[in-house]
Amino acid sequence: MYNVVESTLEQVARSILLLSTCLETNLGLQEATRYYLEIFGNTLIRPATAKYLIKSCNQLSNIPTNTIDCPWLSLEQFKHKDRDQLQAIFKFWAHATCDNVPIMEYWDQRVRKSLKTRYDYREGVFDWDYHMILKSRGISNLTLQEYRFWRNNGIAFTWLEGEPVRSNPTLLNNIIQYGPGFVHYTYLGDITNGPFFTWALQEKRDDNIRYRATDIAEKEIMKHMYEIRTGESICQELIASHRDSSILNGTLVTETPNKEMEQESWEKEKNKYKWNDISWINVKNHKIIFHPITFLSTSKHKMAYIGRFDFIWIAHNMVKQIPNLVPLLKKKGIMLVELPKFLVDVRNENLENFVNELKSMMHHNGLHEINDINSNEHYIAGFSK
Repeated sequence: MYNVVESTLEQVARSILLLSTCLETNLGLQEATRYYLEIFGNTLIRPATAKYLIKSCNQLSNIPTNTIDCPWLSLEQFKHKDRDQLQAIFKFWAHATCDNVPIMEYWDQRVRKSLKTRYDYREGVFDWDYHMILKSRGISNLTLQEYRFWRNNGIAFTWLEGEPVRSNPTLLNNIIQYGPGFVHYTYLGDITNGPFFTWALQEKRDDNIRYRATDIAEKEIMKHMYEIRTGESICQELIASHRDSSILNGTLVTETPNKEMEQESWEKEKNKYKWNDISWINVKNHKIIFHPITFLSTSKHKMAYIGRFDFIWIAHNMVKQIPNLVPLLKKKGIMLVELPKFLVDVRNENLENFVNELKSMMHHNGLHEINDINSNEHYIAGFSK
């Protein structure tokens, strides 16, 4: 059992969508991998990915209301109001993908607001952040071209096959159903760091072959999907067969898509996809249980959760919840905390202060470090009860 708490219902819905993409039996390995990465990290997606997104959202919208059974997922901890909201989010994503909301404009507004007078010199700002901050902290597989391209328009993962021209509405925030339609905020997410660091950290670099962060991410996702589907480790030859050898020793240059193509609307086809026309791999003895955000403050008062968990993972922006989560950890259980090492806006002295405050908080709550923590080297801190 995996118990998950996300900060917003949009994040819960995104997690369900991405998990479904991993487990869906009708998708090929490379197809599922690229759908996953585009939905996860791109403001614009390819038309094929957009069609898959519409299809999946129409089908997944039936899960919160129990119209279809999802054996690997539990939403029982949510109130009916929250489940209805989850259903509305999936429906909005399907509609918004057809309407092609102007997410590139939303992105540009955020960049302008962030850089202010430096906006006209943004390429220099992006280069500085890459060379003086990210490279100095040990990033080797992220290329300048990838990072700069993402900072400009929010497109992280690109391939030669297909051009990303459709908006990815799963990145939008505060989606609310209003009468027959929806209202939403613009893009409020990350515009400085990028979604690369989830996978592109540990890969050893071969100076003779220059892998992009996209290649590393594709390899890691493909590897894990294969292992989930078959229960076996994937061979390197199978991964290599999905790569275009012509770009492995060079840089893939991508142009910003035409804005008019992004704003082109698709006709909505009602009832095109059958709600039960979806099947997932049977993953025995594994289930993801999502909890509302209130779980963080209430669970320590419930005997069912005290000393229940062997392992707890905490994001860097949730460390204030540590006093609420320590009681849930078993004796000798492990708590891992993400460190903000690769956040561009965090300076080195702030990293050291973060680690010192984290250690103090953990000691105060009865936990100790598993290994020494170096703010300049580590991006995960481990503690034991």
